[in-house]
Amino acid sequence: MKNGWNDHEDTFEEKLRRQLVASRAEINLLKEDLKQLTKSYYKILRSKMEYFIEKLRKELESDEGNVKSIYLCSESHPTFGIGHLVTKEDPEHGKPVGTKVSHERVISAFEDDVSVTISDCTKIFRDWDNLPEEARLVTANMCFQLGMPNLKKFKKMISACNRSKWDEMASEMRNSRWHKQTTARAERLIKRILDLDQMGS
Repeated sequence: MKNGWNDHEDTFEEKLRRQLVASRAEINLLKEDLKQLTKSYYKILRSKMEYFIEKLRKELESDEGNVKSIYLCSESHPTFGIGHLVTKEDPEHGKPVGTKVSHERVISAFEDDVSVTISDCTKIFRDWDNLPEEARLVTANMCFQLGMPNLKKFKKMISACNRSKWDEMASEMRNSRWHKQTTARAERLIKRILDLDQMGS
């Protein structure tokens, strides 16, 4: 009886050990699967963001230009590249108008600027990441041009955007000093918002 019970205990313990080993193996496989899924998910997100930024870059190049030298903007601030205002932290600070700027430096400054722009948009607009792409492009374009402090003043426009009231948003965009100052650019953006209204987005 004793040997039989010992044999039973050995069998039970061995079975339990095998189950634990199998469970650990399954957990490791699940962890690896999750790791791969996470990588794939972030790869897709990164790809989508890169596509969005590239579209935004082309738009802003059309609106702002892409000047590979320092010039004075409409408000007489030293500027270069795709509408990049020279700051005290920039190596270009203090250099005279006409100073050449490399293509690599232009791209680097733009990437920094657009990163700030996207971050600001997520703070200004509710659930900005889930807005229709056209709405994100338009609001990012405005934020890039105006900066967060000025864009935040468009309270009624922001409210309309948050509620997907595109016709109302377009009306508030038109009813602004920004529209009077850069009418052609503003009208292009307004038309795109009105197209969203017609599409029922």
